[in-house]
Amino acid sequence: MLGAALLVSSLGGLGACQKAEEEAAPAPEPAAVAPGRCIYTSPFTQAEECRDYTGKGWSAETAEADCKALANSTFTKAEACAYPKTLGRCVLDGGKDDEYSIVFPGEDAAQCASTQRGCELFGGGKFLPDACEGVIDEPGNPDPEGSVFQWPTQVCVDPKAGEPAGENGGKVCTFGAISGCTEPGRAFTDYASCEPVLTQRPYWPAPPSDFKTPDDDPRLSDPQWLGELAWVTEQVEACGCVCCHSEKAAPAEGPSNWYIEAGPIWTDSFYPTGLALAAGWVSSAALGAYPPDENNGFSRDVAGLPTTDPARMVAFFEGELLRRGFKKEDFASETPFGGPLYEQSLYVPSDCDAGQGVDAAGKITWTGGDARYVYILSADAKNPGAPPNLDLPEGTLWRLDVPWSAAPVKSGITYGEILPNTKQGHPAEGSPEKLVPGTKYYLYVWADVGIPITRCLFNVPL
Repeated sequence: MLGAALLVSSLGGLGACQKAEEEAAPAPEPAAVAPGRCIYTSPFTQAEECRDYTGKGWSAETAEADCKALANSTFTKAEACAYPKTLGRCVLDGGKDDEYSIVFPGEDAAQCASTQRGCELFGGGKFLPDACEGVIDEPGNPDPEGSVFQWPTQVCVDPKAGEPAGENGGKVCTFGAISGCTEPGRAFTDYASCEPVLTQRPYWPAPPSDFKTPDDDPRLSDPQWLGELAWVTEQVEACGCVCCHSEKAAPAEGPSNWYIEAGPIWTDSFYPTGLALAAGWVSSAALGAYPPDENNGFSRDVAGLPTTDPARMVAFFEGELLRRGFKKEDFASETPFGGPLYEQSLYVPSDCDAGQGVDAAGKITWTGGDARYVYILSADAKNPGAPPNLDLPEGTLWRLDVPWSAAPVKSGITYGEILPNTKQGHPAEGSPEKLVPGTKYYLYVWADVGIPITRCLFNVPL
């Protein structure tokens, strides 16, 4: 799933873009677009996309600098994205100085629903259809079924017939998460469901790389090398990655980019950036990870794919990169993986607008719509990120969680109050510490995991 991306490269480097903190506004007519356009290739979907810099805060220089961060990009001054046919455009940060639009060329109606979903649910933008007119939900109202982030839970079950006893009192325990893994030598799909996993990352049936190992390559007859490939395959099969990167587990539309059934060497299906992630040459820390002692010994702190032996996994994928002629320095300027999750980690909050924050009576007010996660943090706390290890940064004073099966809450809740159909995400027990009048705090509100709608600093009234 790490390579899965509906708007991945276009909406924020290597992932979906940040959630707009206010309702996105319609894009201007292309003729009015200034100061230029950026045509680039998504490193995951390998599809051409185009970015229009429509906000009044863009200059030709800042737009060109933004464009250079995108893969295989070409910036053209004073021109707008123009195609004979487009699926539509996704407007990001509508009405703000840094507003921009992603234009999707083509007319394949089969791509419409997932493109809209990526724009609005994962990107936080507003999708304006062209060829997709009439074949998707009403703009601004994509079908929410299956789209809300389902929090990972650990399930412990008996081992399958013929398999050894599990390591937890005979049971096999597995977190149903994209970063979760079952015990080594077992299959993730035998012990966990992919249904919740597919809500935790955007999915897109992206094509694989067209790289192919020559038929006379000595690796194809090297028992030692083939043994290493078999070990890597076993490691991947044990983890939630298979939910998007296996023909057997992925949705009916097919796997996303690389997949373990590709042959004769399935790692050929990786694009170079994916190999660099797997080798740890490009950081993917923003995607979150379990500690090994909670994840059946699998870690992701060095290699980009979960593994019980990071050095061995890194060595294998470094070999894959080297045989394609790549060096580590080739990826020195590559944006870390994570898309919006990485970008949000860099966000620097400013003071809340009037009316936002927590008043003297403890009433919390925000803008941008209903929420599933409401944080009150110390003013210097880091931004919340992906679970399971980045969603409660040091300095979190209180978090209210709304489960995926319940309706989100509206602005106006009270600090420390647990509403019906919600739960307190932090602290684990008891009431949160009292807020001190005159002290500055950080209000951070998610419409869903990774989709912030309000992020600002406020002072509790004296």
